[in-house]
Amino acid sequence: MEILLYPPFAFIISLAVVLFFARLIKGFEPKVTKNTDVSKTYACGEDFPSQKLTPSYEEFYPYAIFFTILHVAALMLMTLAFSGKIPFIIPLIYTIFVAVILSILFIG
Repeated sequence: MEILLYPPFAFIISLAVVLFFARLIKGFEPKVTKNTDVSKTYACGEDFPSQKLTPSYEEFYPYAIFFTILHVAALMLMTLAFSGKIPFIIPLIYTIFVAVILSILFIG
């Protein structure tokens, strides 16, 4: 009976239970009719032509790259500092440099 508690068997059993209940409940689902007015843009009763817009992420990428580099480097430095492989002053200097870079990035 312990075999039922192993992760692969527990997953298969739970998946079978979910599929059983999904098929059971499927009969109670209401029939939906498509309404084309639902997807139209609301423009106070006027017929407004829709336009396709593509968002620009150009301003987002520098912050995302900086965030990724900052956190990966901080994670590596703090892990090494707490394991005793490097002195604790190195992450402290890194933190000061990051504070300076952030102030330049957001102020200037």
